[in-house]
Amino acid sequence: MGKPVESDKAKRYILQLDDARCAGRWTDVPELCRKVEKHAPHRRCLTLTARSEARISHHSTLRPSTAASTSSTGLSQIIPSLLTAIDEEVDHAQDAFQATVCLGWLHYVLEEPGLAVVRLPKDFTTAAAKLSSEDGSLSGWSRVCVVKGAFLKGSSQDRTGATDEAIQTYMSILPWLRSLGDLSTESYLFKMWTERLLVRLCQLVDQSRETGRSVEMADALYAYRLWARFYETAGTSGDNDSMTPHRRSAWKAYYATLSTILQHDLPYDVEAGAHIEAQSEKPNVRLRQRAEFKRVELVYEGILLQDIQFPKASGDNKEIEEWTDAVIANWRVLCGPTWADDDLGEGGKEAVGRGVLDILYRAATKTFHSTPVLRHLFTVHASLAEFELAFKAYDSYVEIVTRGKDRAEKSGEEDVGIDDDSLILRTSAEAIRLLCRFGSRAEVEKALQIGKNIEKWLEQTEHIKSATSEAGSVRSYEAVIAPTALAAAYWALGVSNAQWARFTYDANARTAIQSKAAQYLRKALEPRFEDPNNVETLYALGMVLAEMRDIPGAIKVVKHALSAATKKDDPKASKTLVSGLRAEFVRERRLIPTWHLLALLLTARTDFVAAEKACEAAFEQFGDPTILFGKEETSAYRSEHLNNMNGSNHNSNPKGLVDQMQSFEKAGILQIKMTQLALVETVEGPNAAVDGCEELLALFTRLFGNITAEAAKSLPVPSTPMPPPKSSKGTIRGSIFRSKSSARSTHVDVGARNLSIASSRPSTTATQLTTAPEIQVTDANGTEHATKSEHHHHHLPHPFHHKHDEEKGGVKRTPSKLKKRSANSLHKSSPQEPDHAGDVPAVPVENTNGVSARTSISREKSPRRPSMSSSVRKSMESNNRPYRTISQTAPHSHRREPSLPPLRSPQPATRMSHSDVQGLSSEYIPPEPHFSTAQVRRHKITLLIDIWIFISGLYARAGMYDDAQGAVAEAFKLVESLEAEASPDSSGSKALAHRGWGGARSIDRLWADVYAARGDLKCIQSSKHAAKSDYEQALLHFPDHAEAIVGLSNILLDIYSKVIPLEPSEREQAGAVEGFNPLSPPLETLVSDPHKDVHSHAKSEGQTQSHTQQQHHPHHHHHHHHHTPHTHTPSAENTISPPELSRVAARDRAFGLLSTLTKLGQGWDYSEAWYALARAYEESGQVEKAKEVLWWCVELEDTRPVRGWGVVAAGGGGAGWGEGGGFVL
Repeated sequence: MGKPVESDKAKRYILQLDDARCAGRWTDVPELCRKVEKHAPHRRCLTLTARSEARISHHSTLRPSTAASTSSTGLSQIIPSLLTAIDEEVDHAQDAFQATVCLGWLHYVLEEPGLAVVRLPKDFTTAAAKLSSEDGSLSGWSRVCVVKGAFLKGSSQDRTGATDEAIQTYMSILPWLRSLGDLSTESYLFKMWTERLLVRLCQLVDQSRETGRSVEMADALYAYRLWARFYETAGTSGDNDSMTPHRRSAWKAYYATLSTILQHDLPYDVEAGAHIEAQSEKPNVRLRQRAEFKRVELVYEGILLQDIQFPKASGDNKEIEEWTDAVIANWRVLCGPTWADDDLGEGGKEAVGRGVLDILYRAATKTFHSTPVLRHLFTVHASLAEFELAFKAYDSYVEIVTRGKDRAEKSGEEDVGIDDDSLILRTSAEAIRLLCRFGSRAEVEKALQIGKNIEKWLEQTEHIKSATSEAGSVRSYEAVIAPTALAAAYWALGVSNAQWARFTYDANARTAIQSKAAQYLRKALEPRFEDPNNVETLYALGMVLAEMRDIPGAIKVVKHALSAATKKDDPKASKTLVSGLRAEFVRERRLIPTWHLLALLLTARTDFVAAEKACEAAFEQFGDPTILFGKEETSAYRSEHLNNMNGSNHNSNPKGLVDQMQSFEKAGILQIKMTQLALVETVEGPNAAVDGCEELLALFTRLFGNITAEAAKSLPVPSTPMPPPKSSKGTIRGSIFRSKSSARSTHVDVGARNLSIASSRPSTTATQLTTAPEIQVTDANGTEHATKSEHHHHHLPHPFHHKHDEEKGGVKRTPSKLKKRSANSLHKSSPQEPDHAGDVPAVPVENTNGVSARTSISREKSPRRPSMSSSVRKSMESNNRPYRTISQTAPHSHRREPSLPPLRSPQPATRMSHSDVQGLSSEYIPPEPHFSTAQVRRHKITLLIDIWIFISGLYARAGMYDDAQGAVAEAFKLVESLEAEASPDSSGSKALAHRGWGGARSIDRLWADVYAARGDLKCIQSSKHAAKSDYEQALLHFPDHAEAIVGLSNILLDIYSKVIPLEPSEREQAGAVEGFNPLSPPLETLVSDPHKDVHSHAKSEGQTQSHTQQQHHPHHHHHHHHHTPHTHTPSAENTISPPELSRVAARDRAFGLLSTLTKLGQGWDYSEAWYALARAYEESGQVEKAKEVLWWCVELEDTRPVRGWGVVAAGGGGAGWGEGGGFVL
């Protein structure tokens, strides 16, 4: 029997009924059903289903009440008739299918999910395909029933606890939905049921939750992308506001899943149609991942801010705060070590940080006094080097926290609206770290105040917890605060006190402050705080003990840090105070400054062999040098036209770890290289050390690039591009492990050198000389310490010496302090101290015996072992790669047992949940703040100036005065370039006097450094009056410059004791002008009236003391014109004083300068300053005071390293020496 023929009117009414059902016009359904029954009575199943759906829909809109319960009783009576209609319908399959879905809906509404699952089809995609094949196409309502039935079945399964089956039901319909194409043309109810299905599916497949673990990541992303496509094209279903929070939750789940992929570093499935070719296109995959992440983040944030209202006074917006927590967690990953700027698109990591700031400020408009939002603002602003804004946010944070704790202390009830105690302590510890690492004196004072707040909070917490605990049980704050948070707090207290000890003017209180710092750091290492092997804390403690001259104690602490950090089986070893993701060789990178500190400690005990081993161990711990520096090509050091001829492209070389390091880590590598050269000079003499200058310059270029090329992009800079190294010693492995030097005479053909800054032709491999290293361009850190310790330390034959003694030459350390050793003895194994055997496998701690004597320190008789650089040199000469044979190059005597631990392969990143954000991670290095281009350039040039001054000292002590002069000239040009760059930015001298954040010195301080270096060189050449003028210039720029004060004071004392005349001789005048033209001061300055000099610099001395007493910035000295009681200022009537009066004035001025310097942070342990002060006392007839000062000199010299402690890169809380004695890099 065939299908009954339907009239046109019947078809029209059936179509109208279908449209009414699709549009949800249920009030029209009864009338349309009547008309269909009249003109098409055979469609009974259709009309029965439509009437039943109208009743179910009406029931669903009723409020839960007795009426609804009564109505549900009537609904249950529909079930038999629907079952009968389904069984009888044989002609119209779509009608039977619609009735089946209606029956399932009925059971669902009647809260019978089990029956609903049974009644509904097993696979809706298969059912839809079958209906389409039979009837040609699905009607509008049939398409609604497909998606509606899938949702009802999945929701019923979800209700019965069969979540996995529900997900499978939802997922089964997705291919059919995607095949429909444009969903915007679908009906209202189709969109409504589709939206409900997709929203629920998005919630279930959230990969950050347990329910989503049963779904493959690719399937989850497929569902989320279909939801995003539906949301963008079809929009919302127009349903009432009941769906609004569900839509938001779907986008939240989408964002959480992308966050899980990001934080776990899981494979990212590229959307269909965006296939990526091969593994080499990984950066493009990351760009797509970042684009999708950003798009979802933007949509979710918009919905969240639109839906959430500003809270009432008694409430808060937890969802907003959770959102900011998630944003920050993802920001830490994107700006961490596992992502590069190229992976993030335009703007790189800085753009990501700026975007996060915008999100945080928008979130702040929906919160009231939210401590999480303020904490995140502090963190992100600091990461962008916007320290003023960061600490404004932190100050607001502290104000809210303080008020909350004060209220809690009075009421005895905790304020749940603020951060918990652990978060507060960690945030404050991070604030102290930033202040001590990147700030100067004022910032360290603020860090000290934060430390007092930490102590107060700990007391309040203990009081509050005791008051709220049960009677008879008193709980200490240690029982309620995370142990690691307490460790961070005590670490911060120790670092702030240690930093303040370096800045304070109160000399009597310095020892007590240092002891307090050591006490806090030791407390942070107590086992009860679960972090006894924290490398940062051990390192800070070792630095404090070293400054307190407790060398044995410092060595013990540093050895413990090294041994604990190398225990791979200790999961709690070597943790940082900031959490994050793992990076490659984190322990090894963090131990670089620790090895450097150990080397300096060993030099303080005159164990130069072990110190050399420690320096080499800092790099040998990475194993193959290519891991640290990448695979170098010789083309990297050739001129451009030779590279073009050979078709070389060194940009394609694989990068090394140094390319991932932050600038302060790179500076630490440079400082170790400089220490290695200082050790060579100490043991083998300055002639042996000058060959390493070329390697030092090449190392700077490898780490920081060509800064002159950078300058050429902005404005012309009066300095030359750095010529490429002339031998293999310029390669990076050669710059770390010094090479076997070729014989070299100290008599250099000055005419063969080209020190001009205007080289017309680039240097090439063919045109380079193979003799002594020429002056290049480079930089490092710790200028005053490099100059001070390299120059003065090596010329101290005895704890007491006169400056003019150095000029006479031939004076070295006494055999008790520095023994002459053969070059090979530096690299031989030395017996270890039995008590410490095995603690630090690579470095012996004690070695005072068994050293073979040297008969000469000349270069011709000081062969040294082949090293990394010699291996590289040979390979470059033969165009062979040396990297696989480096380990065989070194003699077996250098191998020590037990050997260094094996290399550790990179480990996958760990997920960073909200709790992890403030936790501890042993595999993370906090990202360095993103400083402005100008600040980064200033830091690089500051390092380069340090290197030139260091090189100048080496050449000068080797008797190569022309080379030394050229090095100083290069430093002058670099300072000039910085001054030229700073001048357009701001007017007046403030820009030149202000150091700013980030470790670079002020331009005035740099001028003082180079003038002092030039003064030192002139002193060595016995041009003391010319040197005096340079020292005066240095003090005009920076009144507290230690080297300049000591140099000038020694000259003034020489004038008083008649070692040199009051006025320069004609020969000295002529030599000064010829030797340093055109960078020397004008002739009239050099031969100016000595009485005028005494007057002007007595004024400078008074400015220094006034600055010290009032604790103003050193560069405010132009506003103070005070004079010390010891300074004689000629009156206007007596402008031409008798010679004796001038000499007394010179002595008293020297006394005043030195007395002030020895009270400052950078002079209190400067033995040259104390020795000069002792001489001033002696010349003044105060013999007892001179003896007291000399004994202090003996104590300082007995524990003095080969270079100053401040050169050890990220010292004590992550800082290094800076202006005014500050500890910055």
